[in-house]
Amino acid sequence: MCHGVTHNTAAPGRDGEPALWRQRLLKAGAVPLLCSAMAGCVTARLPAPPRLIAEVAPPGFPRSVRFLSSDRDYLVEHLNGVVRSLSAVADGKPIRILALSGGGAGGAFGAGALYGLARAGRRPEFQVVTGVSAGALLAPFAFLGPTWDRQLKEAFDSHRTEHLLRPRPWLGFLFHPGIYSRGPLVALVDHFVTRRLVRAVAAQARLGRLLLVATTDLDKQESVIWNMGMIAEQGGEPARKLFRQVLVASASIPGVFPPVLIRVTGDGRSYDEMHVDGGTTLPFFVASDVAEVLPLRLPELRNARVFVIVNGQLSTYPKTTAQKPMAVLSRSFSAALMHASRRALVLSAVLARHFGMRFRFTYLPMSFPDHGSLNFKYANMHELFAYGVRCAESGQLWTTLDQAIDEGQRGATRLPLISYQCPAAPAP
Repeated sequence: MCHGVTHNTAAPGRDGEPALWRQRLLKAGAVPLLCSAMAGCVTARLPAPPRLIAEVAPPGFPRSVRFLSSDRDYLVEHLNGVVRSLSAVADGKPIRILALSGGGAGGAFGAGALYGLARAGRRPEFQVVTGVSAGALLAPFAFLGPTWDRQLKEAFDSHRTEHLLRPRPWLGFLFHPGIYSRGPLVALVDHFVTRRLVRAVAAQARLGRLLLVATTDLDKQESVIWNMGMIAEQGGEPARKLFRQVLVASASIPGVFPPVLIRVTGDGRSYDEMHVDGGTTLPFFVASDVAEVLPLRLPELRNARVFVIVNGQLSTYPKTTAQKPMAVLSRSFSAALMHASRRALVLSAVLARHFGMRFRFTYLPMSFPDHGSLNFKYANMHELFAYGVRCAESGQLWTTLDQAIDEGQRGATRLPLISYQCPAAPAP
């Protein structure tokens, strides 16, 4: 039953006649539609776990399949063993860590960068790959290496993303926590998260390599780090479903896509956790929130190589923002990600120095044309992908904080200049 909506057409407007908008709604059959929308506006969910750090996990999976990035005790207990395992996998060479940021459509840049590195013979095997949001969708391919580059290119340089933003039916956005339907995003992830991919991730995880993806638990308002290799090792359709669910959650930009409810159990009870885009709390991650202050000595990390791909810009030219919902939403999303990325880069560089690691990153320079982080049209994705390929093949991909700061300072003092110069190209 739909309460609060009447069929009384005699209610007068200012001129004593039925209000014009009400007539139009009735003529269009909008009242039944409104009732229908309201009936489905609230998705039933179980309560969230009552404790911040709780003994719960998705059914059939160990609790260690994920952890809060702020869980100091978990890291103290596990980090030494994990680093020793990674050192063994590296076989005497420096441990290599790749962190992939969010950035919406900008993920095509990171995909192109990895594709180009492989073509140039400069893409190492990474012992650790971490991903957030768009970077989470890219992470499994980066983890599995160049033998999966065909799927990598298809995911980020094809027409598959063309209809990723599918608006809800009329009025539906008023009653659902997302302007766009989740269906196209789920279909995209489901196409690539095959049982073969999950088995391949499990095989690499058993060797000791790590694939980690971050989501944001809205109930806890904390970052959650998921061990995707451990999920994959559980095997079968439950592993594939949870693997897919985590990737969709990590890429579900709040307000754009609906959040993802993940069922967990513990203490004989079931709960629902609400997860959204990992970029809400972490633009990318090299280590946990509290790693910098842990009382640990990790000699195995000395000389480790840390590479960060920022799938977006760190500064932009001024641009008149259209007074339209999507323009404001897209620009706001980009601004939040840009500033969070700058802070995270500085903290990551400090952490790398603390443990004696070498730090390099890449990003979209200020002068690269900005077509919007929510522009998933093929022309924009292809432009980003091709740019990443070119910079990687030319050896002008990886840069430093000092170089990026200099580039931003030069750009800040001149009028907008559209350029396809690579991040590490010599200054003009």
